[in-house]
Amino acid sequence: MNQFYPNAVRSIAMDQAQGSGGLVTPPEENFNTDTMRGSLQQILSDNLGAYVSCEFLVGLQAMIKKEGILYSVGRSYLTLYEEATQTFMVCDIFSLKFITFYLPGRRPGQTGASTVPTVTVPGVGEVPAGNYGLGTGNISWNVGRGG
Repeated sequence: MNQFYPNAVRSIAMDQAQGSGGLVTPPEENFNTDTMRGSLQQILSDNLGAYVSCEFLVGLQAMIKKEGILYSVGRSYLTLYEEATQTFMVCDIFSLKFITFYLPGRRPGQTGASTVPTVTVPGVGEVPAGNYGLGTGNISWNVGRGG
């Protein structure tokens, strides 16, 4: 996924979520171990910052879909950041059945060659703008800032 979502762009998604008040989560785990290699947790942790659509099995037959930016992953949970409401949702990883990953700037419901508005971030390049993506359209990023 890194070829579609470079680390710089992924960090912008995380900065946006953190700038919205953030959410205190446990320290990031290393899922790149012999025990966890190839696990769902490793796939998710390798794609933090990606926009995803997750389908969960609730009860015996009900499926529920949740969407957002993949914010954090633990052994038994994942956290999604919902851009529209600027909220965080912590989800049970064991009821997760399907995950759809979207390319940067793409969102569910888009078809064909339709693209979302973009802004250019110095030192990073073009990123999605406004309600559709990572930026607000009025980005004033301090590239190279400490932290």
